[in-house]
Parts: sequence; C-alpha cells; structure tokens
Amino acid sequence: MPSPLRPRRSRYSPPRPWAPMTDAEWDALAPFLRPAGSRGRPIEGGARARLDAVFRIVSGKLPWGAEADTLSRQFRRWAASGLFARLLKTVARSRRARSVPEALRGLEHWICAAHRRSVRVCGVGAIALARRLGMLSALPGPPWMLPDPVLSERLGRIMRDWAQTLPRQRPAPLDLALARRLLRTFGGARRIHPGLVPA
Repeated sequence: MPSPLRPRRSRYSPPRPWAPMTDAEWDALAPFLRPAGSRGRPIEGGARARLDAVFRIVSGKLPWGAEADTLSRQFRRWAASGLFARLLKTVARSRRARSVPEALRGLEHWICAAHRRSVRVCGVGAIALARRLGMLSALPGPPWMLPDPVLSERLGRIMRDWAQTLPRQRPAPLDLALARRLLRTFGGARRIHPGLVPA
C-alpha cells in the first residue's frame, strides 16, 4: 500500500478527439447525473445530448457562443453542483481501483477538459483538487503559473509569525519586497497564454 504522505504522480491524460458518447460510456456516466434526492425539471433534449455537446465544446476549446445559451447555463449548473469534480476524482482513482468502469476511464480527457473549464465557476478549489489528484490536464495552465492555496496559506502563517517576532523597528525594505514577491508567485500569474493551456 502506498504511503499516504507520498503524492500521486502527476500526469496528463491522453488526448481523445470528440465523438458522440457510446452507450457504455453513457451508462457509466448516467449515475453521476442523478444524485439521490435530486429535484427539478428534466433536461430538455435529454442529459446525454447536452453532455455530449459540452464535451464537444470543451475538448475542442470552442467558445460557448457557438452553442445556445441554455447549454452554457446547464454547464454552469453541473459545475456548481460538483459534477465535474466527482467525475475527476473517479477517473483519478481509476488507475488504482479496477472497480471504475473501463468506459468511464476512456472519457478521462473530456472530463479533464470539462473540469478545466469549470474553474471559472468553482474557483481556486477546483485548481486545488486537480493539483491534489495529480491531474495536470484538468488545470487551466501550467502548475507553476497557477495559484497554490496550500503554499499561500503556509506563507501567510509564516509571515504572520514573522511579523509578531519583529522588533519595534521597521523591517528592511528587502524583506518586505521578498515577501510580496513570494505572495505574488503563489497567487499565480494574472494572465496565461492560451497556448500554455493543456490540449
């Protein structure tokens, strides 16, 4: 059994061009769309068609403007409900656990692309999850250019402790400049070139 302290090896998922989901893939995905106790109107046109359309857009890096506004709303609903996070956890576990259906493992690239797009809805927590799972394809850019909440929190604690131990005199400007630069680095780049986003 691997040590719980040893992080999972990071990896990129193998690319897969878009094609409509097979029946086996839909059967593996359908239980994730129907959480217990869910309410609301059934999805017009069917959830399978909508999810297929979402996978086509995210795997091809197409803008949402290419589709109806209802599809982008449905994507945001699914992202906010944690659908793509649950799917990402499942495919990340699939290498170790053979209980994950093979059909779901085949959708890994599209699930990573959907999770990557969901970062705008879910925020830094989605980045932290992809980092923790070692799923680099699910990150919206290179890891070193993205915010790292764990390091930011740790640095914040270190700086608070450091500020409390300072003598009454003002700290050297060099110390403050270094602390600012570290916080900016752990906060991530302001803008990431689209060419650096995983395929």
